[in-house]
Amino acid sequence: MPMHIKAEKGDIAEKVVAVEDKETAFVLSGLLKNPKLVNKNRELYVYTGNFKGHKVSIATHGIGAPSSSLVFEELSQLGVKLIIRLGTARSLNAGVKNGDVVVSRGASYVPGGTVGEYVTESFFVLAAVPDLLVSEKLVEKLSKSGVPVKTGPTFSNDNYYSKYYDNRAKNLNAKNFLCADMECASLLVLSSLRSFRAACVLMITEELPVNSGKAISEEDLKKLITKVGPAVFDALIES
Repeated sequence: MPMHIKAEKGDIAEKVVAVEDKETAFVLSGLLKNPKLVNKNRELYVYTGNFKGHKVSIATHGIGAPSSSLVFEELSQLGVKLIIRLGTARSLNAGVKNGDVVVSRGASYVPGGTVGEYVTESFFVLAAVPDLLVSEKLVEKLSKSGVPVKTGPTFSNDNYYSKYYDNRAKNLNAKNFLCADMECASLLVLSSLRSFRAACVLMITEELPVNSGKAISEEDLKKLITKVGPAVFDALIES
């Protein structure tokens, strides 16, 4: 049994949707048949249930690479083979608006930090790329559900309040980054190191001052989660 997710192999499905907080996990658990709470230690809520005849789990990973990496490591220890992160992100592009959904084609990150601790060599950084087939399945299912979906490169940063986004937004936009989050790079790097499949779906909840500076309301976010969730579960069970 891992140190933080107090569960045994079999308590958690081999296919998992990972989210940032327990409220999102609870909303998504309503899409499952017979959902069971299998962990709440350290506020890392994990539900396991059934979606269209398939065993699936929903796991919270907290905010940022340190917390999320811990969860991804322990899910791997528990036999998880596929993780789809369904999270939130800031837009970096004027064409990416609140309520849009981005499927990451790869996450860049600042060298060092949590991800950097996984490599001691100084002459390269680890690739943070998703499973192509899972990503394509996500785009297919989201598009069929009527969700405005975009694909492209995304950016992951460790410090939400560092002003990095504000100071670098124009440069990141010029390099065609669509949005920024805090966890995709850690998931995608670990998927390669620990040999599980992974992909990222990011719901745009905030527009930078370079656009309008607006943030999505909690009510609208809950509606978006409910709309996006079934498509993500469909992609999960068919991948």
